[in-house]
Amino acid sequence: MEIDVLILVKTLFVGGALVGCGYILGRDKGIKVGADKVVDTLCDSGYLRHQKMPDGNIELIKLNGEVE
Repeated sequence: MEIDVLILVKTLFVGGALVGCGYILGRDKGIKVGADKVVDTLCDSGYLRHQKMPDGNIELIKLNGEVE
């Protein structure tokens, strides 16, 4: 009985550690992907003035016409 409880505790600890590591390593990835999709959608919808570069990047243009 004691061995079963020890195995359960170890399993929960290791599982929690793996979930915690996955969260820490992946939390910034979702923000970057979401921000990229929002900017792409706004550019495609015409809400942002932009200029597509030859390398595939998007360069935003200020309202007064200056490229930043």
